[in-house]
Order: sequence, then structure tokens, then C-alpha cells
Amino acid sequence: MKNARSRMKAGGFLLHLAFVISFAACGRAPAPAARPNVLLVTIDTFRADRLNAVAAPHLDRLAARSVRFANARSAVPLTLPSHATILTGEWPTAHGVHENGLRPLADSHATLATLLKRGGYDTAAFVGAFVLDRRFGLAQGFDVYDDRIPRDPRATERLDSERPASAVVDAALAWLNAWHTAPAPRPDRPFFAWIHLYDPHAPYAPPPEFARANPYDGEIAYADSQVARVFDWLTRAGLDARTIVVVAGDHGEGLGDHGEATHGMLLYDSTLRVPLVVSAPGRAASRVEDPVSLVDIAPTILAAAGVAAPAAMHGRDLLRPKATGDVYAETEYPRAAGWSALHALTDGRWMAIRDGASTELYDIGADPREQHDVAAAQPATAAAFALRIETIRRSEGDASPAHADGGATISADAQERLRALGYVTAAPSSAPAGDAPNPAQHIATWNAFEEALGALNARQPRALDALASLAAANHDAPVFQSTYARALLDAGRPGDALAAYRAAAKRWPTDAVLLHDLAVAARAAGRLDEAHDADAASIALAPDNALAHNGAGLVAIDRGHADEAAREFERAASLDPNNAAYWSNLGNARRALGDASGARQAYEKAIGIDPRAADAANGLGVLLVEAQRPADAVPWFERAAAASPGFVEAKLNLGIALQQSGDTARAADAYRDVLRAPKQYTRERDAARQLLASLGAVR
Repeated sequence: MKNARSRMKAGGFLLHLAFVISFAACGRAPAPAARPNVLLVTIDTFRADRLNAVAAPHLDRLAARSVRFANARSAVPLTLPSHATILTGEWPTAHGVHENGLRPLADSHATLATLLKRGGYDTAAFVGAFVLDRRFGLAQGFDVYDDRIPRDPRATERLDSERPASAVVDAALAWLNAWHTAPAPRPDRPFFAWIHLYDPHAPYAPPPEFARANPYDGEIAYADSQVARVFDWLTRAGLDARTIVVVAGDHGEGLGDHGEATHGMLLYDSTLRVPLVVSAPGRAASRVEDPVSLVDIAPTILAAAGVAAPAAMHGRDLLRPKATGDVYAETEYPRAAGWSALHALTDGRWMAIRDGASTELYDIGADPREQHDVAAAQPATAAAFALRIETIRRSEGDASPAHADGGATISADAQERLRALGYVTAAPSSAPAGDAPNPAQHIATWNAFEEALGALNARQPRALDALASLAAANHDAPVFQSTYARALLDAGRPGDALAAYRAAAKRWPTDAVLLHDLAVAARAAGRLDEAHDADAASIALAPDNALAHNGAGLVAIDRGHADEAAREFERAASLDPNNAAYWSNLGNARRALGDASGARQAYEKAIGIDPRAADAANGLGVLLVEAQRPADAVPWFERAAAASPGFVEAKLNLGIALQQSGDTARAADAYRDVLRAPKQYTRERDAARQLLASLGAVR
């Protein structure tokens, strides 16, 4: 699902003229010279039935000469927890990452990169979406973790912010070329490179040359073409015979199966089964029908590299014959909508899906599309699978759910701040009751929500009415209530949005992100004290919440506390160093403190991350005008206005810089442009009118 949260951006400063693989036998570690390089490619939202189905010809050719696992399944049909499982070899019940964006992978869980680095590998990762940003814990063990994802400055925390596969592969090939041409003796320092491509994720918008009748297939074809570039590089570099290549989908896509349009809500094979291909030096091509899991990837790669797998890993080496076991999967995501979490288990013959109160059972050998629930006819089998599911969860001390408060222990400071806000009267839990409905019964409602959220992200007016209806009909759904509140704010109704957020916060008072969103609305409504308190409570609940630190900084700026703002922006930027908006805000705060050098450094950092960072470009222009270099400032203001056509302050500042440079004709044009701005820009329009009059120009 697309992230349903709304974000803030700091305004610029207004200028005035007055103050301007080869495998070891029997478990023996290979000699260093024989250790293979490792290439792991994960393709987001890649259904199993799209392999050998025309959509991915290059991957089809790889599969034909490799070991193909025809019944591989994801542990979670969500990007972050699935990749946490891939990289740790642990079920989510053990590593604790159950949903996107809520809880990072803890350092106590050794990743594949950490283990391979200890074993002498050079390690690098290149990811395609913000949902795998380093803050979520997967960067541990990587020498390079390339997560440079462009952000929308109006919504910097959108988990689905992405970059195209070509950009990811460009970065990966640059690193691989540097590795290959480095003077060190590379047989002693093999590489482990992980490449993640996000493109097949909804919304589907393949490049024109990959347009298909089914745009999802077009996205698969595009991703396939970019993976082929890496395969070609391995061949040209003469490394294909020394490299183990693993390609997997992280989860599938509903595409309407069982009524599910996308993924995350249900646990049928449309979203669990994925392609899994292992190309190992010296290994003959084969097709394996046994059920396997993505949890098996890490131990398989470690065995090929001659690195011991930790006992905590649940997976097994897929390339060594061994009796198959149960394959577990889960999704806690339905709790966001007030529905039951789901847990599934398959042994290859049966698939059981448990919603907490009941169990569905499918004979997937005879019914691969899972159309006929036979639990009533096979009660003993259904009961046995339900017991095995609970045993897996309890054996790991599963602490789920992670959504919202998750029943987690709340610090005394957080409790005090929440009481001060009036949001806590008892100790409510965000988790739905044990008899919460199965999300399969409400999948049409979820599809409607995803459609409405897409309209909201596209700033389509119809989103508000759709979300209002969903919120009214689903009082127990945190995500429906908070997204409706966001829609009210986006519609220019901050008072109504604040009321909606307050109601949600009283219901789910320990949701740190919800409290920050309340702060956004309070600030927009001019209630700065409430905004300050809400962000403080959010930070007390989640000290590493970069969003809330940035919000606290914005409120501090509004209250005239530039020193406090600078501290909050510094914290936000340290937690999320790839966020250009945070660096721009820090530059603004430092400039307000008279620290021109520090401000310039922050602005330049923002521009380096995102050349379109309009606020940073405007800030650099302001610094140049203040340094009596208005002519040098002009290009920066032009750049800011071009990057953000609605950035009225930058247009006014452009006029001021042109006027100070002696180009009064262009300055007058810039001021006239400001006068055409919407009426809410009163300050800028009044300044432009006065400045235009000072030139003796007529409006």
C-alpha cells in the first residue's frame, strides 16, 4: 500500500531590500581463491507465474540453466519484512519486522551482509524504494548501501518513493566496475552485491517501450531488461563462472485473485508464491518442486561462500538434499484496518490460513488456485495446521503486532506527555479484538481505500468524499481515520483535519506517527503549542522518528526559536540523511542564527541529494544576496522557481536580486509574476507591489 501519511516542508526566507558459486564438498570451506562472488537480485511484487511466461525473457534464460524452485514462497507479502527474512534467514516471528515502516530490523539479528563481510567479502547494496531506506535496519554489514531515492518535498516519507530500475542498475554497475578494476587481488576479496528493483509495484507505469496490454507485465519486462545489463557485465568481466546468482521476487501481486488488487492483506499464493532461481557454478540445471521459502536464501548463499550460518537461522541450504519442512507466512497488516492478522502454513500438499478465530484449508495439489476451503471436510488436518502455526509463533516469543502501539511498553516520559495532551485515559491497545473479521471478507473495502489513497496522492478532489465514506463506515480502522484526516488537511480544512486527528489520537494514543500527523494539522491551524506538545509526545514514543524531529523544528521556527529548530533539524537529518528537505530546513535555521557557513553547507548537502531542492536553491540565493553578490544569486532563484513553479518567495527574491544587479526590466517582470500569485500570498504580493512602485513601473 502507498503510505497514507502527509508531510511538512519548511518555507524559505523572504528577502527585503532593507535587510536583504563453486561449492565445497561435505561442508569443508573452500580455499579463498575458490570462493564465489555473490549477486542477489530481488524484484519487488514479482508473481511466480510471470516466469516462463514471455514477460521476462532474460530471467527465463537464466532459469533454464539454473536451479529453479517452482514452489517458493515469501514469508510476508510486504517489502520490508520480506527482505528482513531474506537477509537474516529468520522468520518474522524471530526478527520482529512485521510491517513496512514501523519497526527497523534490530542490530542483534546478523544479516547476510554482516556475515559475508566478516568472511572477507566486499559488500554493496542498491535499493529501488524508500521502504528499504537504511533507517529500517537492512544496511548493516554493507560497505556501500545506496538508497538515494528522490523524495517528493511535499511528502518526503512516502514509503513507495522509488527510482527506476535503470538508476539502480547504473549505480550497481558503477560500483562493480570500480571493484573489478581496483588494484587489490580480488580472488581474496570476492563481492556480495544485492540489487533491489521496485518497478513492478503498483502503480504500474512502465517506460513507453515496454508498454503492454497489461501494464504490470510491462513493468516486469522493464525490470528484466535492466537485470540483463548486470548479467551482460558479469560475462564481459569474465566473472559469470565465478559468481553465484540468486534472483527472487520478494512477494507476489493479487491482480484480482481472491478479490485482492495488490498485496499485503491476504495470504493466498497469488501474493506468496514468487520466482526463485539459483545459478551456481558447476551446478546442473534442474527444477525443484518441493516447497521452499525465501528464508532459505541466506543459508544457501552462506554455504556457497564457506561461511557458517548462525544457529538462529530458520532456513536451510537449498542446494543440499534434505527433507522439506513447513513453510510459514504471515501478514499483520490487516490490523491497520481493524481486521484480523493472518498466518499461513504449507507442507506442499495443504495450505492452511488462520485468522485467529478460524482456519481455512486448501488442497493445493488438487486446487492450486485455492478456490475450495475444505476445512469443514478435513477438521483434523485443519486443527493440526492451526496448532503448528501457533507453535511456530510461540516458539519465537513473537511480539507482534507492531502496528501503532503494538502493546509495547511506554516510557514514563511518553506517558506523562500523553497525559498532558489529554489523549490517554487508560491503556488502550491498537490491536483489534480476537474476534476481528477476516480481511478476506472486506477486501473490496480495502481495494476502495487503495483507490482513494491513490487519488489523494495524485491530489484529485474526489479522494475526500471517498475517504469520508470509508472513515464513517470503518470506525475501528486506524489507517482509514488518519487518511481521512490527511485528506481534510490537503483540502485546506486544517480545523476539520485537527478535529479528526484528535479523535483518532484519543482512540490510538500511542501511535507515534499519528501524533506527528496531529502536530502537522495543529501547526496548519495555527495552534503552535498543541503542535509542539504532539510532536514532543511522538518523539517520546519513538525517539528515532525523524519526521517528528523535523516537525518539532518547524514549530520552533514558527515560534521564533531558531536554536531549538536547528537542533531538531540536525537530529532529523542525522536519522534520515537522504532527505533533502531536512537539510534545507537545517540551512534555514542556521541562516536565522547568523551561521552563513553552516547554512551554506546544509543547503549544498540538500542540493547534492536532490538537485531539484527548491528551498535549498532559494536559501543559497539568499546567502549570496546577503553577501552583496546579487548577480550570483539570480541563477539560484531561477533554479528554485523552475523546480517549484508555485514557490512565490523564490520569485520575489529573484526580482530583488535582479533589481540589486541593475536589471530593473527583468526585476519588474518578476514582481508582476508575483502579483499574479494566489491571494493567500499577501506578504509577497504586498512586497512586490511596493518594489514595483519603487522602480517607477506600472502594474
